[in-house]
Amino acid sequence: MPGISIRNLDFSYGENRIFSKLNLDMGKENPIVILGPSGCGKTSLLFLIAGLLRPAGGEILIDMGGDDSRKPRRGMPRNVSAVIVFQEPRLLPWMSALENVALPIERLMGKGPARERALYFLELAGLGDKAQSRPPELSGGQRQRVNLVRAFAFPSPVILLDEPFQSQDIPLKLQLMDLVMTLLDREEGRLVIAVTHDPREALYLGRRIVVLGRPRAGSGSGKESPPTVPVFDEVLNLDPEDRAYLSPAQLNLERRLLGALQV
Repeated sequence: MPGISIRNLDFSYGENRIFSKLNLDMGKENPIVILGPSGCGKTSLLFLIAGLLRPAGGEILIDMGGDDSRKPRRGMPRNVSAVIVFQEPRLLPWMSALENVALPIERLMGKGPARERALYFLELAGLGDKAQSRPPELSGGQRQRVNLVRAFAFPSPVILLDEPFQSQDIPLKLQLMDLVMTLLDREEGRLVIAVTHDPREALYLGRRIVVLGRPRAGSGSGKESPPTVPVFDEVLNLDPEDRAYLSPAQLNLERRLLGALQV
């Protein structure tokens, strides 16, 4: 399994200090869900892991998995160790679903093999009959499935989900999270890290949940907000029946998560 080690991470937006000496290890439990209120740095942490933002201090080490774990996987660009699924699908509207999925991997394996791999993942997502459809011809849920498929088709060991279920209704949200688990089961050695502000979403998808928050400042602490830290970190050892949406076990855990979120 890939792994991520965050050591003494410092990051700020101007005068707004987000992280200070943050330490966090991820990789043994999969998927990992990072939960927290708006503005706590969830998306910033994903961008830092992906290399889209630079920390002011500290380091993020990505163990690629395998015998020679510090080297990129075969055929993968050296500067790509993680891919991000955004809230919006961001598909090219003039290309088919198949072409959208195949495009990022064509330069890695050639056009023919890339399209074979793209079609394989589309069929896993129940979209084999939509492979030649363009994004305007697809429903919102179908476009988001193509978005997820495109990320899993790329041979990156780490897949980062930036609230891709946020705008979906509950039945579709559950279908998309089930799809993530299906793709993860078919692709061994992939680490999924998702961020959300929805405790129920976190409990349904996550095998480990980390809640980020800013500790309440004391009366004499001054004006500066404290940096974000993990305020809850737990592995969920749930039986299969307890993983059902809104099961009694999940409702009990939800109360604890709300407490960690200071709700």
